[in-house]
Amino acid sequence: MKVTSYQELMAEQARSAVRVSGAHHSSWNGRQVAAAPERKVRGAVTWDNTIEYNDEKVNAPIKEMFANARVYNQDAETLQWYREAVKTVFHENTHLLAAEGSDHKDAMQAFKDPSVRALEEGVTEVHSYDNLNRYIDDLGLEEVAPGISSADADPSYRQFTPAARRFTEAIGRDTGLGSEEAVRRLAVVNAEQKFRVAAELLYDNSELPGMVPDQERDASVRRIEAAMKPAFAGVDDLSKLDGDQLRRQSAKAGAAAARAGQDEIRTLKQQWNMPAPEQQVQRAAGVEQNRGSQQGPAQGQAQGRGAQGRGAQGPRPASGPQEPMRTGGPQGPALPPDVAAAARAGLGGSQPLRSATRLAADQQGARRATTTPGHERQGPSHEA
Repeated sequence: MKVTSYQELMAEQARSAVRVSGAHHSSWNGRQVAAAPERKVRGAVTWDNTIEYNDEKVNAPIKEMFANARVYNQDAETLQWYREAVKTVFHENTHLLAAEGSDHKDAMQAFKDPSVRALEEGVTEVHSYDNLNRYIDDLGLEEVAPGISSADADPSYRQFTPAARRFTEAIGRDTGLGSEEAVRRLAVVNAEQKFRVAAELLYDNSELPGMVPDQERDASVRRIEAAMKPAFAGVDDLSKLDGDQLRRQSAKAGAAAARAGQDEIRTLKQQWNMPAPEQQVQRAAGVEQNRGSQQGPAQGQAQGRGAQGRGAQGPRPASGPQEPMRTGGPQGPALPPDVAAAARAGLGGSQPLRSATRLAADQQGARRATTTPGHERQGPSHEA
């Protein structure tokens, strides 16, 4: 919609942000108030979804822009004043974008996390800065203030924007979406969901969907999300005295966050590439069968008699078939009872005891105490 007055711009500000970004909706409640002068902010959004604008830095230049509508050859400083005021309007309305079934205010608690705040402010500024001319075009402001589209505008949040830009560049590259689309995907969800969306993009565009069961997807995504957050946590504490140093350190933090996400994906791939317990039992059974087939007739018969003798002495299984388990079909050779018991345990859903040994004849009926306690082996966890 082309606006022709300050009132029309304020009425259309949220809808225009939705159109430009492709978001599902804006959380704006329709209320707009002047920010308290002592707060020293250009604009803000409260947790009840009210927008606040600084009168001197936002409301005054926009009102003057419409008062001087269609005035050509305005000086660069005035055009920059207009442009930065419009950028603030776009920035605050980007904060209010939300996915279906969610709201800006849902992130109130999550926003207390320094990493969440850093990514929220950084992505919001990158998106509003990079797409400002689209916002200007959608509202028809070039016709109101000729030259505003080519005027300069200083980016805000110097500590957050380099981190967000490097982070989204890496995600865009790793997923094939490109940095612009990666920024947009994160901009159209609330602060609480930004890291989650980034983790989902990395997960869905990796090899993990073909390896990880569907029911384990959420836990895996949460692990990637948690791995990326720490790098953003200290960004707001970076020294702001040296602008170049601030930009470099912030960019390093964004790159480190993306790298941590990829590292977690590699860890997940290694864990899900490990064979399942029943596969390990089947492999062991196959090795034992091959050894038996390579023995001579006399040795095989002796071993068979030994196995029968051991089977007579050993405990019978509590349930299941009483005959020895076979592999390779009904006519295949019988497995030794100890291997068969391990196979049945594996197929029953229990991991075989790798450290178990058969008791000698003089050891049966009692357990020997050990002087050194054993260490329990713990497998990889797939929990968040």
